[in-house]
Amino acid sequence: MSTTFAELHIRAQLVELLRERNMEKPTPVQAEAIPLILEGRDALVESPTGTGKTFAYLLPLLTKIDLERKDVQAIVLAPTHELVMQIAREAERLLPTHEHAVAPIIGGVDVKRQIERLKKKPVLVVATPGRLLELIDQRKLKVHEVKTVVVDEADRMLDAGFGKPVAEVMKRTLRDTQRLLFSATLPAGVVEASEAFTKDAAVVRAAAPEGAAGVAHMYLVSDPRKKVDTLRRLLRLVNARSSIVFVNQIEKVDEIVSKLNYHHLPCRLLHRDAAKEERARTLQQFRDGVFPVLITTDVAARGIDIPEVECIVHFDPATDVDTYVHRSGRTGRMGRAGLVFSIITGKERFILQKFASQTGLAIAEKIMSHGALKDPRPMAKGEGKTGKQQGMTAHSRGKTARSQGKAAAPQGKPQPAAGRPSAAKPSASANRKSRT
Repeated sequence: MSTTFAELHIRAQLVELLRERNMEKPTPVQAEAIPLILEGRDALVESPTGTGKTFAYLLPLLTKIDLERKDVQAIVLAPTHELVMQIAREAERLLPTHEHAVAPIIGGVDVKRQIERLKKKPVLVVATPGRLLELIDQRKLKVHEVKTVVVDEADRMLDAGFGKPVAEVMKRTLRDTQRLLFSATLPAGVVEASEAFTKDAAVVRAAAPEGAAGVAHMYLVSDPRKKVDTLRRLLRLVNARSSIVFVNQIEKVDEIVSKLNYHHLPCRLLHRDAAKEERARTLQQFRDGVFPVLITTDVAARGIDIPEVECIVHFDPATDVDTYVHRSGRTGRMGRAGLVFSIITGKERFILQKFASQTGLAIAEKIMSHGALKDPRPMAKGEGKTGKQQGMTAHSRGKTARSQGKAAAPQGKPQPAAGRPSAAKPSASANRKSRT
């Protein structure tokens, strides 16, 4: 396997930009996917969240594109406005000297402004499929020169909601157009559906980078009437710099936000019904550390790259295993440590047991006692942990998890996230001091 981006034959200017960000070595998904894409092969690519999938297709796309030709040569399709804008920003940062080379296209905004942007002759379009089809039908966007179409978050993009417009986009491009599908999970149904518009597609199932610090998966059992209080206590105990709390029903959110704010835990709400400008502002403020807790529905579960998220809480159990994986994947990105908690009722234990069986993850039950996370039963003599070790906080557990082999997130040295420069993450104690 190649050990540097230069050995993958990425455009020299891109290699230099990556070097400036201290990115020399590709992740496994990048090392496996980039050569296939440069060869022109169709491909289905599966890799865990946070392993650099966006760069796995952007780097070869921008290597192959002729920047002197003023035609749309590549299209990236994504399911949400936020993900479209995120991908477009990453592509723009890789082309700092080529203004207007990238055009994000999303629904729900002034189409005239997007048409004006297309008149500036971008070479790469990143879009939600509905608005893209609208512009193609209006003959404002020509796709006869498109050489590659990428479908990001393919497991969602080929479901009942997006499958038809994605297939329609594929029909509008030429038969020999390269088709690439990327996702954290590629179920058999997605592979089968892709056969309608791919040809001899290679299947890549890449692993997480070696030396990943690891993500600890845990759950707490709570009385249904006390779940908000359990959440409050958990967030206080973990004391993470940034946490995302996922809920299934938006009706619950007001109570959560009100109670957390009352107890001086600043938080904000992000959900599908919010205006796009409000959603973008909330996400940016969360990235900037303006507030530590984001309460959200699944609108933010996929593709939103916020590398410094330390903790994920499933306030409501995920509806299925794929949703659990995608929600949980908002932490532990690019090998960082992370914590994932589910707050369930006693009757919902079987859900976590099913997820553990389907994913192979160890999802451990914990209780909160005396400011620490503990096993739900006392340790028998000689079973392995001393009383002092049982009383460790979540953060101190993380510091010694490698040596003890316990299910807590170790605080290994953070690695830079693909597409985003990153300084070393401060320790939990430093975070606490900085907020006091």
